[in-house]
Amino acid sequence: MKFTATLLLACAAGSAFAAEPDKDDATVHINAVKNPDLHSYRAVVAGLDKFDELHALAPAVPQLRFQIEGQRDNALIGEPLAVRIAADDFSIPLAIDQERRFSIPRSQAAWDARAEVLLNRKKRDARFETYIRSPGLDDRQYRMGDVRLDCQVKVAIGKEEIPFWANAMVNSLMLTADWCSWFKGATPKGGDRTWPRKANARLSAATLREGERSLALKVEGKSFRLPIGDTSWSNDAIVEVEYAFQPAPPPAPGDPVTSPEILKGDAP
Repeated sequence: MKFTATLLLACAAGSAFAAEPDKDDATVHINAVKNPDLHSYRAVVAGLDKFDELHALAPAVPQLRFQIEGQRDNALIGEPLAVRIAADDFSIPLAIDQERRFSIPRSQAAWDARAEVLLNRKKRDARFETYIRSPGLDDRQYRMGDVRLDCQVKVAIGKEEIPFWANAMVNSLMLTADWCSWFKGATPKGGDRTWPRKANARLSAATLREGERSLALKVEGKSFRLPIGDTSWSNDAIVEVEYAFQPAPPPAPGDPVTSPEILKGDAP
């Protein structure tokens, strides 16, 4: 199998956690939403375990959290967002803060019941992602250790949700069970082994910096690609991004009010 296929399999576990669950298993609905974004509770626990195991990558991050992200315009508008741990015999609502973030607690009952974590939006409209970010960073900064830990957690969750044969295939093709270490940057033959990290808006540039050293990173829309497997960069290396569009200035008195939340060029 070619390099691109390997990368796609790896990123399938890293983006939105993993492959879609079998249709026969996706029968639990929340607030009458069909085909909601959902993940196995046991897979999420694998992510919690990986966060605890590798917490030293991002020691200032107190706990693993998750963030709801819209996949379509206006997907988060309307009915209030809700996330639950759901099984046949119980449903546990989770608190969501103003930034659309929430934590998933450990529950033996949920583990034993093979529960699922569900969002009350169709998976094509919105989904929840891992959120790992050290406090004190500027909005335009991303810490290497945070991104490394985020990859490890996503892959841990993904490995629990893809078939065994797919897991074994990727291990064989990468020659390692540590998928995140495989993303080391450019290869001698011109390949690209970099991990994608999504920013808040469309980017014009991203640069990895540590001391006097710097590296221009590839940007694709709202994402930049980072060589998280290159151990010559420490966990404290910082990515500095530049947005393609600056926020619109506040309206002058008497001007019609527009949304200050939307960056120019990102408006629907």
